[in-house]
Amino acid sequence: MNVNLDIYHISFFIFTILMVILVERLEERVLRSRYFESYNKEMERVEKELDEYYVYSLLAIAAKDKEAYEGYQSLMSEKYWPFFFRRIMLETSLYFVLLSPYMLLSNYALAGYVQNAFSWVLFIAIAFFTARVGLRFIKDSIQAWKDHREAERKWFELLESR
Repeated sequence: MNVNLDIYHISFFIFTILMVILVERLEERVLRSRYFESYNKEMERVEKELDEYYVYSLLAIAAKDKEAYEGYQSLMSEKYWPFFFRRIMLETSLYFVLLSPYMLLSNYALAGYVQNAFSWVLFIAIAFFTARVGLRFIKDSIQAWKDHREAERKWFELLESR
């Protein structure tokens, strides 16, 4: 595929990146709206349960209780994966529903200037969305590691103070 990088293509790619970011911001606002209030409450409830199981599993590690640790890890897995995929499915579908008018408009309005504009928008959107999900996963993993170290430190302080 031969892509000539003229002013039309460069403008299209820059504008598409801006639209992808704008749609992401719009998606966040829509998800926080009252239309998704029950969904958000349910997600918060599951997050609190996961946090509880996480704390209990840290306490089990500190107490060197392998059976309790494995039990809490199992409970966390049962809750986390449905939570994760439910969240990703809603966010992904909403994101692409909000982006689809731009995708269709760019495909038909720019047909003579940018070949396969729809595919390019889709590619940029998927790359952006994947990076966003990946960065969130990395951020959550780092935060979990920090929380684990902090809980372990506090636990040892508590044991030393006795």
